[in-house]
Amino acid sequence: MSKIRILLADDHAVLRAGIRALLELQPDFEVVGDASDGAQTLAAVRTMKPDVVLMDIGMPGMDGLAATRQVKEISPSTRVLILTQHENREYVLPALRVGASGYVLKRSEGDELLSAIRTVHSGGTFLDPAVVGLIAQEVATPTEEDPYDSLSAREREVLLLLAQGRTHREIADALFISAKTVDFHRANILRKLGLSCRADLTRYAVRRGLPPDPPGERRPDTSTPRPGPARTG
Repeated sequence: MSKIRILLADDHAVLRAGIRALLELQPDFEVVGDASDGAQTLAAVRTMKPDVVLMDIGMPGMDGLAATRQVKEISPSTRVLILTQHENREYVLPALRVGASGYVLKRSEGDELLSAIRTVHSGGTFLDPAVVGLIAQEVATPTEEDPYDSLSAREREVLLLLAQGRTHREIADALFISAKTVDFHRANILRKLGLSCRADLTRYAVRRGLPPDPPGERRPDTSTPRPGPARTG
C-alpha cells in the first residue's frame, strides 16, 4: 500500500521537528518535506505534489489561508489540513472557504492529528471538536456581516496605526508585539476587507471615518501657544 505523502508548513522549526517525529512513526505516512512560509510551501507543492499539506495559519509573508487557496489552484488533488492555535470563527470559516479539508488545533492529542490526516486523505473533512460548534452556529444563523465586524480588537488597532503611516516596527513597539505579528495582522486585515495594499487600507480608514489617532493618544499640539499668566517673584 502506498504511503500518504505529507508536507509540513509551519514557521516554527521545533514544532515541525516534533510533528515530523510523530508522523514518521506511522507505517502509512511519509514526510516529503517542510516549509517555513507560504512561498516555500507553494514551491514545495509544485515540485513534490504531496497528498496532504499540514498548514499553519500564522506564517510570515503569505499567511496559511492565502497559501491554501493557491495550493488548491496548483495541485487540486492535494488536501490541506489546517493545524493552528486559532480556534475562533474568523479563522475557521475562511479556512474552509479557501479549500481546506480539515481544521485541527495544535493543542490536540497526537492521535487526533493522525486521524485527521487519514480522514482528509481519504476524501473526508475533519473538524476539531472545539470548532464544530462554530460551524453549526453559522449554518443555523447565517448573516450578512460588515467585513469590519470580522476584525478582532487587535486587528482594528493595527489597521488604525497602519492608516496613520506608522511603520511595522513602530506599531510593534506601540502594541508590545513583534513585527512579525504585525505583518500577520496586516495580512489578515487585507484579506478580511478584500483589499490589496497599504494605500487601500488608508483610503478604507478615511471612508470608514476612523479617528485619526489611536484611543488614548493625541497628536502633539503644534498650534501657537497662548500666553500664560505672568509669573511673579
